[in-house]
Amino acid sequence: MKLAHFDFENTFSLQPGRVNVLVVEPEKQFFLYCSELCGQAAGEPGKFCLSEGDAELSIAKCCAFIADYFSLQVNDKKFSTKLYRSLQEIAETHFLREYQQICTLLAEFFQKLNAESDCPLEYDGEDRLGAILKAFGVRIASEDTLLQSILLYMRASCAFFKTKCFFFMNLKTVLSAEELAALYHEAALDDVCLFLLENTQREKLPAEVVTIIDRDLCEILA
Repeated sequence: MKLAHFDFENTFSLQPGRVNVLVVEPEKQFFLYCSELCGQAAGEPGKFCLSEGDAELSIAKCCAFIADYFSLQVNDKKFSTKLYRSLQEIAETHFLREYQQICTLLAEFFQKLNAESDCPLEYDGEDRLGAILKAFGVRIASEDTLLQSILLYMRASCAFFKTKCFFFMNLKTVLSAEELAALYHEAALDDVCLFLLENTQREKLPAEVVTIIDRDLCEILA
């Protein structure tokens, strides 16, 4: 994939194992590009253009923008819905007999409750597993460290939403060089592209391709 913008002379090649780092020194421009990418990842119009071959791709469908490292949610409504559907498919494909037994037991139990209840009962028989999972609070297990949380969010996004590229704002301010190297390694193994937007130039790691927009708005390949 390639990422282009009207302001930039060069395009960015997005591929697993190659981490693009865009350092934008002017604060106003840095916020502008981050805001634009964040908006496009949410489905808003913008000047960034993502393509693969001759085909233009939707940034909203292919990418995720991460700026708030305190709120990496993998158990909100959209993730939970995808998780339950995935588990439903697993149950029907690999554990159909057990799943049917549980449904039969539940139906029999509700019939017994109905027989003893002062009021007639009915229940929704559709999507039984989803209701069971929700009732038991089944969710994706949380991680302890920021690096683990980022990796979990990336893997869940890839599995449920087919995300191909992750944009990070000032990731180098919250992860050490060792943690970044581990993140890059895992992303390459998972066939995921990474793009970092930074407002300060820091140590360049082996996997990184760095582009700098200096305070004179000159574009420099570092």
